[in-house]
Amino acid sequence: MAYRSRRTFQKQVMRTFLPATILLILFSGIMMYMLGAGQVKKNARYLIANTTRQTAAVVDSKLELTLGKCSELNKTLALWRMVNHPYTEDSKTNEYQDMITVHKFLQGIYNDSNGAIDSIAFQTVYGNRLNVYYDMVYDYSHLSWDSFEDGRRDSLFWVNAHADEVFSTRIPREVFSLVIPYNNTKKEYTGLLVINFKGDYFQELLNEAEISRNGYVFLLSEDGCLMPEPSDNRSGLNEEQLDQLRGMTGSGDFEIWDQESREMLDIHYTPLKANSWTAVSVTPHSDLYSTLDNFKAVFFMIIVAAAILSVLVAVFCSRYVSRPIKELSEQVLAFEKNRDMVFGVNAGYEITTLAGGLNHLKTTIDRLLEQVREEQKQKSHLELMIMQSQIKPHFLYNTLGSIKALADLKESQKASSMCESLIRFYRISLSNGNSVITVGMEMELVDNYLRILEYRYGEKFEYSFEIEKGLEHAKIPRMMLQPLVENAVYHGIKPKDGGGMILVSGRMEDGFMVITVFDDGVGMDANTLDRLREDLKEEAIAPGKQGGFAMRNVYMRLKGFYGEQAGMKIDSVKDVYTQVQIMVPLDVMEGIAYVQTDDRG
Repeated sequence: MAYRSRRTFQKQVMRTFLPATILLILFSGIMMYMLGAGQVKKNARYLIANTTRQTAAVVDSKLELTLGKCSELNKTLALWRMVNHPYTEDSKTNEYQDMITVHKFLQGIYNDSNGAIDSIAFQTVYGNRLNVYYDMVYDYSHLSWDSFEDGRRDSLFWVNAHADEVFSTRIPREVFSLVIPYNNTKKEYTGLLVINFKGDYFQELLNEAEISRNGYVFLLSEDGCLMPEPSDNRSGLNEEQLDQLRGMTGSGDFEIWDQESREMLDIHYTPLKANSWTAVSVTPHSDLYSTLDNFKAVFFMIIVAAAILSVLVAVFCSRYVSRPIKELSEQVLAFEKNRDMVFGVNAGYEITTLAGGLNHLKTTIDRLLEQVREEQKQKSHLELMIMQSQIKPHFLYNTLGSIKALADLKESQKASSMCESLIRFYRISLSNGNSVITVGMEMELVDNYLRILEYRYGEKFEYSFEIEKGLEHAKIPRMMLQPLVENAVYHGIKPKDGGGMILVSGRMEDGFMVITVFDDGVGMDANTLDRLREDLKEEAIAPGKQGGFAMRNVYMRLKGFYGEQAGMKIDSVKDVYTQVQIMVPLDVMEGIAYVQTDDRG
């Protein structure tokens, strides 16, 4: 039991499923090959031989039909008169009638072939010439016995595939021809009939004889071969092998070795009845086994049966083995809703170890989360205290001193207004302990802060607000803008000779809320600006860098509240201006109720 409890999932699957599957598939495959290999070859050769005979029969039917029509033509009186004597002036009428009769007969031969015949030419030594063709434009027509000098003048003969020389066209046409010479009663050569059969028509017939993937059928004669359309995968026969075929009679088959493809070729041949040609099929041995579906079907059925059995075994085993894993995964999903979930399953060593590890991890995570929450609270409280400490005590002392001076000068109205601004400023800065306030409240805080400074410094600066309508309802961390405005006053406007202007604006732009604090004070040179930008990224600010400290504090609070998408941008030109922008993504803003409008608030 101890050994089984430590057995891994992988070992369980391998020991229960893989051996049985491998043995079953191997046994099925070996039995199929042993029982079916010989029968496959026998059946394949029988089918190929039968296809070869059928192809020969189809070609024979086309040729014998034409031969039969030619035999009927030879019996007509009109043809006899045309080849036996020349016509005289007195027999012109008979000449025209005979030519019309023979032409109609030739036209019938052409039409009855159903597209197998390319063209027909008939000519006598007496000057009579008849042509039959369809949809062909030829450059010139030439018919003479010289074109068929190898033939005999006493009987018909066949000419295998060749370029047509009777009707010359710009694009040569491959044909094979039936040539019938005619002699008069004195055994003198007097006429010639040439019937050209379309090479591509019979090539298509040969292509339709799909004996195998790379096998083919061709027509062989003493003077050449009519091959199907060429293919890169076909194994050809050399002249020696073709001569061997020409010497064979009747139907039969044999095997030869093809040196180029390095495999045996299965040859079947059968003669044509119409002429002395032979229909020959060539099949690579590699195709004999690939053309038979019966063998494949049986083998496939066994493989499918083995696969189904394997799947059933796999399902059973996986359910048995994965049950504890499934229970544990359900507990993990339930943990998302119930943090008090305790992981536990009654299973093997790995699963129980995993459950224990999850429980330990859960405890550790809970402890760390609680620690992070406490640290975050302390950090937020500390940051707020730091921000509030930026309102230096002497600001309060100076403000109270200014109020007393106004009271001594009997400026009770100004003293009252200054006191009211101070009260509002501190009321909003404290905000009953709330760390988040609206943009409108933050603007009110900044307004009261600037009013106090305006009472103190008189005409030293002016300020204004341009907040896009609806933006005042968005919420931001408390005391986010006041440090930026304070920097603008003390580091921008106050060192400047003469007065200055502070502008606080807010708008929506490209999915962000953008709030800008602008002043036209003394600005910064490029080096100072670069140092300030670098200070934002530092872990701590060196003592004495009060401006940098305030900037970085705002920057870090911005990142902590809104995430890495939020940002701060600082631009400045020496003696011209300083501009600080904070960018907050809209999709993470809390409580925003923004209505886009062209009006400015």
